[in-house]
Formats: sequence, C-alpha cells, structure tokens
Amino acid sequence: MADIILVQPVVGLLDNIKSAPAIPLSLIHAAACAVENFEVLIIDQRIEHNWKVKLKAELLKKPLLVGVTCMLGPQIKFAIEICEFVKKESNVPTVWGGAHGSTLTEQTASDPLVDYVVFGDGEHTLDELAKALKNKTPVKDVKGLFFKENGKIVDTGKREYLELTEYPEPPYYLVDVKKYLPVRFGRPTIDMESSRGCPFQCTFCYNPHVNNCRWRALPAETVLKRVKYFKESFGVDSVWFIDDEMFVDLVRALKIVTGLTEMKVKWTVQGITIKSVLKMDESYLNQLAAAGCKQLNLGVESGSIRILEMTKKGITPEKVLEVNRKLKGSRVSPWYYFIGGFPGESEEELRMTVSLIVRLLEENRSAKVSGLGCYTPYPGTIMFEQSKSLGYKAPEKLLDWATYSVDNINTPWITGKRKMLIEGLQFTTFFVDDKPSDINAPWYVRVVAYIYRPIAFWRLKHLNFALPFEIKIGNKIKKKIAEKKCF
Repeated sequence: MADIILVQPVVGLLDNIKSAPAIPLSLIHAAACAVENFEVLIIDQRIEHNWKVKLKAELLKKPLLVGVTCMLGPQIKFAIEICEFVKKESNVPTVWGGAHGSTLTEQTASDPLVDYVVFGDGEHTLDELAKALKNKTPVKDVKGLFFKENGKIVDTGKREYLELTEYPEPPYYLVDVKKYLPVRFGRPTIDMESSRGCPFQCTFCYNPHVNNCRWRALPAETVLKRVKYFKESFGVDSVWFIDDEMFVDLVRALKIVTGLTEMKVKWTVQGITIKSVLKMDESYLNQLAAAGCKQLNLGVESGSIRILEMTKKGITPEKVLEVNRKLKGSRVSPWYYFIGGFPGESEEELRMTVSLIVRLLEENRSAKVSGLGCYTPYPGTIMFEQSKSLGYKAPEKLLDWATYSVDNINTPWITGKRKMLIEGLQFTTFFVDDKPSDINAPWYVRVVAYIYRPIAFWRLKHLNFALPFEIKIGNKIKKKIAEKKCF
C-alpha cells in the first residue's frame, strides 16, 4: 500500500511530439525526502491507459494524499481531471506542486479541487505534509504551503531554498526508466537536473519570483556520478540537462565537461545565456564539442534593442550574432528561442526579430530556432503587471489558464493582421530547420517537414502568409497531437 500517490499529468504538444515522454523528474525529485519515511507510488497519465483503474485501486487503500505537478498551460486541464477523479472516488486530499502553483499560489489553492499547494522546492514540504496528515498534527506548521481554512487562504510562510549540495539521491527507481528515453540526435536520452534556478532578472520569466534569482548547483562530481549510473544501469549515453542556466559557474561546468568527455556520452543543455557563451574562449568551446555537446539552447527573445532592454536580458542583437559566429563550425549547434507579441511591441520591432532569425540561420547552417512563441503574461513577473496596464485581464479561475501556451495568443493587443502574422511565424519557424529529425519525429513528419522547409523559409523571410491553408491544416493536426494522452 502506498502512502503517497503522485500523478504525472499529460504535458501537451511539446511532450507528445517526442518518441517517448520525458522522465517525470519533478515528481521524482519531490519524493526524494518522503521515500525515507513513506511508500510512494508514481502514476503517469501519459503512458498508462488504465491510470484511472490504477488510481482508484490505490484510493480504496486510503493513502495520505495524492499529488500532481503542473505548469502554466494545457497541463492544467489534465491535472484538474486527475483531481476531479480523486474527489469523485475518495476523500483523499489533493496537493499541487510545480511552477504554476508557485506563481499563482493563492488562486490555485482557492480551487475546490485543490486542498494544498506547495510553493517552491517541494522535497521537504511534501515529506512534512505527509507526516502532519499521518500524525494529525497542525498542517500550518509545515512551511511552504497554501491551503483553505474557514473560507480563507492560509500561507504557512516561505521555506528556505534547498541547497542541492545536501540533496538526497533522486529515487529514480519509482519509475521504469526505460519508458522515458526520448530519442534525440539518434540516441535514447535521459533528462537530468544539474542546477536549479537562475541568477538573472528577466522581466517576463517566472524564475525571479519563484527562485528569487538564486542559482543552486549540484557538485560536478555528483552530476557525473548520476550520468554514470544511467549509462551503466540502462545503457544511456545521451543526456538532456534541463537546467535554466547550467553555465553560471564556468569552472564547475568545465569539470562536468571533462568528466563527460571521458564517459563518451552525447549531451544537450536546455538553458544557457548568450552572456555565458560570450565568456567562453575558443579552447572552452572546443572542449564542449570534444565532450559530446550537441546543442546549446539560448534565449534571445527579440531582435529589437528596445524590447531586449525592456526584458532586462543584458544582451543586444550584435552580441547574439557574435555568439552565432563563435559557434559556427564548432560542432555545437545553437538553438535560439524567440518571442513575438511583447507588450508595446511595434510591427517594425517584430520584423527586426524575423530579420535576426533569418540572419542567424543564413550565417550558421547548424543553427536552429524554436518555433517563435507568442508572449505569455506569467503571474509574478514585472511584465505581467505591465500587461495589465495595457488592458490584459488575467483568468480568475484555475481552469482558464489551460489555454495558455507559446502557440496560443491570450493578449488583447494581438488582433487582426498582427495576429495572423504571429500565427504564421509560429507555424513556419517550426519548419525552417531540421528539428523534426533531432527529436526523431515519425518518418512521415520528417518527409513533410523536409518538403515544406523551403516554403516555410520563404514565408518567414518575406513575411508573406497569404493563402495560409497549410497553416490552418497544420494547426488542427497540432491540436489533436496536443490532446494525446498515451504513448
């Protein structure tokens, strides 16, 4: 009998286009302390067709709680579905963790389907909450929680940030790791965290609010030990580091790079800033390539100097082009993230962004761009408040946030021709490079993407989205893929 049930909701499009779902790291990490004192079971809505049958059987055994993790966007709908089922079948309390609960904590805690919300790091909070429920001691003594009491929201106070140097070994044994190895660059790949948080203050990002601009890192030796564990236990020789910014400390990062070189694994970094790459000399970049680094994911966001200053990224388009030149021919592929539709952004500034995208791709054939995302007002950010001053009205109910995603427009200033332009950019930027092959998309998707690529690039370069029949059809297909539950 499990004391704690943790359920992974469907993520949506970004997960469903992969060959396999990403390992549910947030739930595994959340359970790291609780497994010392309780039996923990993870159920994954993405891969288990009978998740309701399995969850119902566990609810009959009266566990202490059922927890879900959730981020802003479509995942909210699936997390709510899980909580509705729990409430229908039992009186077991529901607990929300993850980024959304940490950014809209009070609103999430107000929902009748949610009993407790964890703010920030959940490892100790989950363990202490389970102990309080088991021993019937006051829940208000558990730091890092929000919950309802007598019609009011109770905030138990912030918990100290977890220092990763003291972090217990994640209980990967709670899942069948072999089911969570999406193919990237031709190899089954494991997701792994080497650091948490980000020291920078981007005005559109949730990190300053949730992590208070604190960056915490695992020792290089611990990171290498975990990579070795996956390599020896599961034959995994490709790693996707999910850090928000892995290279804050270049000396520590170089120790990891040196160890990965000896292990002969391929690896990719989800988060690194333009500023970090600028600090790397040619020798450092050569070591990255020799160590098996395949790709660095870099947030650029805009081609407008004014917009970049507004976001407080501390970069300019020229600095981005400098990084592109540094990485050209290095065997390390840059992957650039861009956003359109910022508050107050003019059409000319959006055209500056498109011009920068085109130039990056033309000057470095190994460069890629993420599909241009539409600006999304994240609660807790400076730009969220700025958006409200321009007429944006945030949803008042938890479920209404489920429509939010980088490919869905939810701001009042994006209408008419501007909306058509951004929707066209969102679609075509997905096809202007070889992303489908990188993620091992089905063969027919790769064939269609290959055929469509020159058309997509032409539309992008000339900002011509007349007769966008393929965009309308593609978006309908994309919506169906996003709704898929099981691999």
